[in-house]
Amino acid sequence: MIDIDNVTKQFGEGAAAVQALRRVSLTIPEASFFTLLGPSGCGKTTLLRLIAGFELPTGGDIRLDGQSIGHLPPHHRPVNTVFQSYALFPHMTVARNIGFGLEMQGRKPSDVAATVNKMLTLVRMEEYAARRVDQLSGGQQQRVALARALAPHPKVLLLDEPLSALDLKLRKQMQGELKRLQAETGITFVFVTHDQGEALAMSDQIAVMSAGEVQQVGSPEAIYTRPRSAFVADFIGDTNIVPATLLRYEGGRAVIRFAQGPELCANAASDALAAGPVQVALRPETITLTDAADPAALMCGTVAESTYQGAATQLTVRLETGPEIRVEVTDPPSPGARVGIACDAAMLQVLAD
Repeated sequence: MIDIDNVTKQFGEGAAAVQALRRVSLTIPEASFFTLLGPSGCGKTTLLRLIAGFELPTGGDIRLDGQSIGHLPPHHRPVNTVFQSYALFPHMTVARNIGFGLEMQGRKPSDVAATVNKMLTLVRMEEYAARRVDQLSGGQQQRVALARALAPHPKVLLLDEPLSALDLKLRKQMQGELKRLQAETGITFVFVTHDQGEALAMSDQIAVMSAGEVQQVGSPEAIYTRPRSAFVADFIGDTNIVPATLLRYEGGRAVIRFAQGPELCANAASDALAAGPVQVALRPETITLTDAADPAALMCGTVAESTYQGAATQLTVRLETGPEIRVEVTDPPSPGARVGIACDAAMLQVLAD
């Protein structure tokens, strides 16, 4: 649906210039829920605004359904945006808010009424049609904003951190609602967030961004279990970055060894890394604690801290080689206990950088 080809965006000139996007290329599939994920200032909202037409690219091209749209103003693009603040008309009813854009397009009153009713049903707000939006809760206002944006049936719906103003319970509820709306309408959703949990729960594909560049694109499972870089591994969920030595490659996998323990075959983000020191991503929930004398232990250390988190307890284990790692277990040993660290090699990921 959307091809972003070598796009750059610079704000300002000379010494004051800020490079917001650096040669970004992406393909966003049709009828998908695609998320731009990254920390504040990484360029994700700038990229969304370029797709919407609120900003123009400094270089590169943006194509929607095969047509270049980089030069088109926002109202000539088959794209709608749901803003973080919702931008509803407080003096209008829910129904008028949803139908206003259709009226401005010159649609017949009967068509507008039919579409409004359809959208009210879609977002489950039928009983609030005559209520003013300033009389609604935050979650209800968001549903109205979604209905208004979906009413013209755009090819693409852009969502700029629309859940950030909601409390945690409502955010979880609305995640499911957004996913349902995307599936029922078949419209391509492009969602911007800095919340890793939101991205993993809702997306068909995720583009992780940092410093104006795309670090990795993939499914939530691929991004979580097969991060390419230390940045992606550290940003997506909780992870340990542990030094190891790359010995060689066998059958497309990396043969590594930690400071202690046996050789093992791990997944590798690249098959072009030179033998020598590498970084390995190890998720806390994939670790098993063993006896420190167990020959299968990859590393040994001492439990330094224990934090109860309900379903599991997170331990901080100080390795004998120096660094600390985090481990999630349900039957934790006491602080001060000496333990071995074991893990299925299939859960290890050698990082490319």
